[in-house]
Amino acid sequence: MDVPLRKVAYEKFKGRLFDKTLTPGSFVTQRELCDVLESPMGAVREALKRLEAEGLINLLPQRGVQIADINIRFINDSFQFRVLIEEEAARRMARAPQREILQGILRRTVDLKDRAVDAPKDVEGLLSEGLQVDLDLHVALIANFENSLITDTYQNLEDRVRLIRLNSQYSLDRLSVAMEEHIKIISSLLDGDENASAEALKAHLRTSWRRALGDKEVGL
Repeated sequence: MDVPLRKVAYEKFKGRLFDKTLTPGSFVTQRELCDVLESPMGAVREALKRLEAEGLINLLPQRGVQIADINIRFINDSFQFRVLIEEEAARRMARAPQREILQGILRRTVDLKDRAVDAPKDVEGLLSEGLQVDLDLHVALIANFENSLITDTYQNLEDRVRLIRLNSQYSLDRLSVAMEEHIKIISSLLDGDENASAEALKAHLRTSWRRALGDKEVGL
C-alpha cells in the first residue's frame, strides 16, 4: 500500500528538523521546502497544515514558513504538559508494574551509567544511547494508558521535547545524573510505590525543565 505523499513530506520534514537541516526559528519558503523534502508542492502544503497544528511551524503571510522557535514559552508549555500527563502515567504503572519492560530498561540504564564513568571513546554515541533509553522509559509509561488519543498527543509532545534536547548541550556528567534519576524512578515502579514513583518522576522532569531553560547547575 502506497504511503500518501503528504505523510511522506510530513515525516521528511521532521527528519530534516531533527538532523538540523532545518533550524529552529528560521524562515523558509514553501518552494525551498519542496526542494529540501524532495516532495511536490501539494504534499508539502498538506503536511504544513498538520505541522502547524502540532506547533512545529508557523505559517506567516508574505514571509513563508517559520520553524518553531525554542523559546521560553515553547519549553514551558512542553514541560508543564509533560509533568501533568507523566505523573499519572507513573502512578498507573506503579499500581501494575510491567516488570519485564521495566527491568529491561533498568539494565540498560545501569549499563549506561557504568560506562559513562569509564571515560568512553565514543562520547557522542553514549549520549545518543542515553537519550534513547530516556525516551524508551517515558514512552513505556505513556503506553501503559492503552489510550490511542493520549498516545497520539504524547507523540507530538515527544517531538517538541526532542527538539528542545537537540538545541541543548549534554555531557557525561549530566548523563550520569539522568541515569541515576531513572534508576530511582524504575526502582520505585518495580516496588509498586505509587507516591515514590510519581515524586521521583516529577523531580526528574523538573530538573530537565530547569536545564532546558538554561540552568547549568542541573543534570540532563
